[in-house]
Amino acid sequence: MTHEHVPFRLSGNLFATFLVIGVVVPFLPVWLKGRGLGAEQIGLIFAAALWAKIPAGLLVTYFADRWGHRKRLLIVVAATTLVGFLAFPYLRGFTAILVGWLVVGALLTTMIPLADCLAVTAIRKLGVDYGRIRLWGSVSFIFASVAGGYFLQGRDSEAVMSLLIGGSAIMALSTIFLPDLKELPRATARPSLFDLTQAPGFVVFVISASILQASHAALYGFATLQWTSAGIGKTTIGLLWAEGVIFEIVLFAYSARLVRRLGVEGLLLVAGVAGMVRWTVLGSTDWVPALVMVQALHALTFAGTLVAAIAYIAERVPKDESATAQGLYDGLAMGFVFGLAMAIAGQGYADMGASVFYLMAGFSGCGAIGALVLKRSLRG
Repeated sequence: MTHEHVPFRLSGNLFATFLVIGVVVPFLPVWLKGRGLGAEQIGLIFAAALWAKIPAGLLVTYFADRWGHRKRLLIVVAATTLVGFLAFPYLRGFTAILVGWLVVGALLTTMIPLADCLAVTAIRKLGVDYGRIRLWGSVSFIFASVAGGYFLQGRDSEAVMSLLIGGSAIMALSTIFLPDLKELPRATARPSLFDLTQAPGFVVFVISASILQASHAALYGFATLQWTSAGIGKTTIGLLWAEGVIFEIVLFAYSARLVRRLGVEGLLLVAGVAGMVRWTVLGSTDWVPALVMVQALHALTFAGTLVAAIAYIAERVPKDESATAQGLYDGLAMGFVFGLAMAIAGQGYADMGASVFYLMAGFSGCGAIGALVLKRSLRG
């Protein structure tokens, strides 16, 4: 395999993985409702998987560092996820579906940090541009959401599972063609998590980045409800969401230049400041032109934070600890801290409506302060 093929194969795997995620996020609740589950049960199923991803991700990435074989683990996780989705049509009742999604949902979410671990290895060995690889995941998410909506129009809710099984098969197939980039196995059985937490700046980095990502909780959970209650049409709301992802793709395309110019700490600081502006505006107005302007900031608040996190791990985390570092970041940013922020956002939206976004601005402010502390700790 030539080096020129590595970014293409990494991009192909992310595209295939987000084909599944792009169906799960908007349409799995439709399937669950079709199985007779209520809103409270559906929420519990998703919440349980969100928490389960933390131990699952840390366990899988521990083995990735211990063995050094990222590709083999991706193949196993993808194949197991496919088998899990094949079993879903036969699950009946809340308990069976809850247990099924605990396993499948947790495994599916470990695909991203594992793929990012392989990308970090490619950055170190071949100097590939992570942003130009990751943008294909965003492109795929838009495609899967739109195409999935057209496919499901007029069909029974069980058709959702057909999409998920088909997407999982493509995802599993894509892992076979991944580059087999190995790191040397970790020389000691001592979990790298212990060494990571003692490394200068790492704890500050992972907490700051996690808080910045968690600031999106009110957006994901309640922005559509708020905009609908303000009388904004569904088509406009859909375009507002699409705008955010489009600007995210643009940032990914130019992310290498941003990292070189701003550095990891600088990019995290910019993400925090952009978040304070974005969430303050969303808490203050439902005027569509203002929403259009701040939705473009998704490029900085989400994609900027992710790019900074990958750059930090590639530059500052030892090779035999990088998988665990990625698993810990993903587990906190999109698991524990995000779940905590979602609980705060839910209670806040019930109590204060759109003003809950001011709390999210506070999250971004804390993340920005963390970036300043990180800058001092790394230079001190």
